[in-house]
Amino acid sequence: MYIGFAFLTFGLLFGALWAKEAWGHYWNWDPKEVWAFLTWMGYLIYIHYRHFHPQKSKQALSILALAFVVLLVCWFGVNYLPVANNSIHTYTQY
Repeated sequence: MYIGFAFLTFGLLFGALWAKEAWGHYWNWDPKEVWAFLTWMGYLIYIHYRHFHPQKSKQALSILALAFVVLLVCWFGVNYLPVANNSIHTYTQY
């Protein structure tokens, strides 16, 4: 989980740098970008909870499961939202 979080962090940072070169700005408040950030925050909350409450594993697993649901929304759900048609992350023609 920690290695995956590190890769997610680097992906968000390097994606922002790439977006600056490609579109001229780091952040666009696009649904895909927002849900990627929410995914990152969900796993960050889990890491902090495990660090500060090591004995409460059941609550930590609940947070981890919720973070995974947010990840699934980011990966699958955003592409099916009606607002996704105006997204800069839509790579097909409608």
